[in-house]
Amino acid sequence: MLHAITPPAKDDVFVTKLLDKLKVEYEPEMVPIRPEPYAKPLNCFPNVMEKVKRDGGRIHYGWAIHKTTILCEAERHAVWEDEQEKFVDITPTEVQAEYTLFAPDNEGFEYTGQATDNVRINITGNPVVDDFIRVNETLSKIHAYGTREVDMYMSLPDAALELHHYYQALKNALQEFIYMGGTPKKRCLCQGPDRYKNCHGKSIGPRTKADLRKLKAILGKAGRSA
Repeated sequence: MLHAITPPAKDDVFVTKLLDKLKVEYEPEMVPIRPEPYAKPLNCFPNVMEKVKRDGGRIHYGWAIHKTTILCEAERHAVWEDEQEKFVDITPTEVQAEYTLFAPDNEGFEYTGQATDNVRINITGNPVVDDFIRVNETLSKIHAYGTREVDMYMSLPDAALELHHYYQALKNALQEFIYMGGTPKKRCLCQGPDRYKNCHGKSIGPRTKADLRKLKAILGKAGRSA
């Protein structure tokens, strides 16, 4: 039997730090997850828009707060607000869960198809996690050159697609390295002769900046209309 994933507590110290970084006005709350039959995972904005068409109410924007053993992370999210101003998360999750920790943040945001990166903080003392965050941010900037086609499928120009493949593989390798106990003083994730801090730990920062500059030179400024 699968056990539901429990969201972090509202008063968790890292949740508090993340909310300070987000500068949201309202306190987060536990919102029940009750997926609609037509709702699709990772598709919260169209899901709630469809719910409003069918049943009234309105869409409410904010952030879904997640926590792992290495990160506390906020993901742009939408829930359905009924006529009594109660929130319901109608989007199915990829893992079994009963509640979403949701921080309301309607001000200044309206979904029109744009990509919005997650906001992350390192909850460990491991600098490799900072590199993992940097690679995730780089992937988001690459994805800003894409366009949505069917459902959540994204089409990327060739130059962006090539970088996507590289940084997605690096993200996966970094995550595995971290969960296997990787630190700056351990042998690098590439299995070369050097420690991480003298190999990928030294090159990731400069390379991400150089690759994004090159992508901008080829494709121009990203429209962020993914």
